[in-house]
Amino acid sequence: MDADLKSFNISANELEILIELEHHKHGKTYDKLTKELHVTKDKVEELVKSLVAKDLVTDDNATVISTEDGKEVCKKVEKHRRETDQTITQMLSKDETIGLVNVLKKMLEKEEN
Repeated sequence: MDADLKSFNISANELEILIELEHHKHGKTYDKLTKELHVTKDKVEELVKSLVAKDLVTDDNATVISTEDGKEVCKKVEKHRRETDQTITQMLSKDETIGLVNVLKKMLEKEEN
């Protein structure tokens, strides 16, 4: 995934912020982003600074707002993921797809614990 995101010039953590902002046209505060992303405020500040430099968000008195470019990157990444999912599932049988989904679920559960 990180390799794919590099083609969009963002990291997975930066994408998480853009996704959090996607449906909030008035933005979110650093505190809300910290809670929702389960990271430190320093980490949010670092990520926001990077996103501001890329003109993907603005920082208005500690409220982070996605720019049109930021929204566009989110749409492009989402489209790329859908296309990748379709490519993978077209190559697999129904049973193989179910098996893959189960393996991915186990990996996510293990990562959360």
